[in-house]
Amino acid sequence: MKRKRERQSSPEQQKVEEQTQPLPPLSPLAFERFLTRHRLSLLDVASAAKVRMMTVWRVAHDYPISIDQAAQVRLGLYHLTGVSYRGRIRLHIGESISYPTSSHE
Repeated sequence: MKRKRERQSSPEQQKVEEQTQPLPPLSPLAFERFLTRHRLSLLDVASAAKVRMMTVWRVAHDYPISIDQAAQVRLGLYHLTGVSYRGRIRLHIGESISYPTSSHE
């Protein structure tokens, strides 16, 4: 009587579908880290930037703000810390910051 050989499954066949959690966006984490490092509150930033606290809250939660508000928030952060905030601030669709290009002629 012949015995049937059991086929061993390959590692690919043994893989089980695993659910993964999406990574949080990094920009709000960078902003939060900046505030924590400099011991600032949203209210501190809003007061220095002369914007509503809701505007700073939107930056902290990665919601878009206008380009003018973003500039005010960056300036407020600079006035409070003496350090330029270089993290991303989400802008409304269609708005972008154009950086001057250096010409090497």
